[in-house]
Amino acid sequence: MIWLSWRLQRTETLVALVILALLTAWLVPTGLDMWNAYQHSGLGACIVHQAPRCDMDIGLFRARFGGISSLASWFNLIPGLIGVLLAAPLVSDLENGTYRLAWTQSITRRRWLLGKLGLAVVSALLAAGGLIALFSWWRTPEAQLDGRLDNGVFGTTGIVMLGYTLFALGFALALGAVWRRTAASLLVGFVAYVAARLMVEFKVRDHLVAAVHATWKGRPPASMDNANVLSFVATVHGHTVLNTGPFSGGNVKFQAPGLGHAIFHAVYQPESHFWPLQLTETALFAGVALLLIAFAAWRVLRTD
Repeated sequence: MIWLSWRLQRTETLVALVILALLTAWLVPTGLDMWNAYQHSGLGACIVHQAPRCDMDIGLFRARFGGISSLASWFNLIPGLIGVLLAAPLVSDLENGTYRLAWTQSITRRRWLLGKLGLAVVSALLAAGGLIALFSWWRTPEAQLDGRLDNGVFGTTGIVMLGYTLFALGFALALGAVWRRTAASLLVGFVAYVAARLMVEFKVRDHLVAAVHATWKGRPPASMDNANVLSFVATVHGHTVLNTGPFSGGNVKFQAPGLGHAIFHAVYQPESHFWPLQLTETALFAGVALLLIAFAAWRVLRTD
């Protein structure tokens, strides 16, 4: 049964492997270039010692690789693309009715479904693991400079891609179990993945873990370095002179005139919250994915 499931899903799995291979072919040369520039410029020492020339060196590095980093943000779509592709074989079986042939053989419905879903889930997790390893290495210089809470870095490092890929897979499977239309299910599943990612990224993520509140005068607390700042207010003699946010990355530095005697208040997610946020967001997407996959399985087993 496992061999049969692989034969039926090998095209989609090979497409996922081709996507990973193309990403590797682009990311490895550019990543090596970034790593060489990062090391030869001594940016690691700059971050530690904050030498006067560091701001210029960091600015030159960002100017050189900023365009590549912005382009790489589009790769956040890859987990969704791989997830819906891996849902295609089961949905195609339902659309074409070929599942009936398997059910008339010695294979039970449950065993057939377990093989199909099991292979899809394992393939999704392996593909996501490859993406995580590749992007974590590629993003390291940027993460060292701006922290890991920047949206582009956060979504492509840690373990959250596991949840993203499973969510796309589960949504496409659930739609396919109801509609039995492969193209429509995959398209809507991918659109739902993008919508869910945007909603969590801009509306939900900052509230998954309790934010830190801080009030100070003078230098900001060290925990604000590379933090994701949700709100930032400066007051002088009780009057608000600055109200900004959100922003993330880099060290918090304000040298505007009139702020020398200001009292600052900020609400932010410190970089130390990276793993709590990763684990919570991964659990959110993976939990919804498991519910969707369970629904798809229930629906298929009720199919005549």
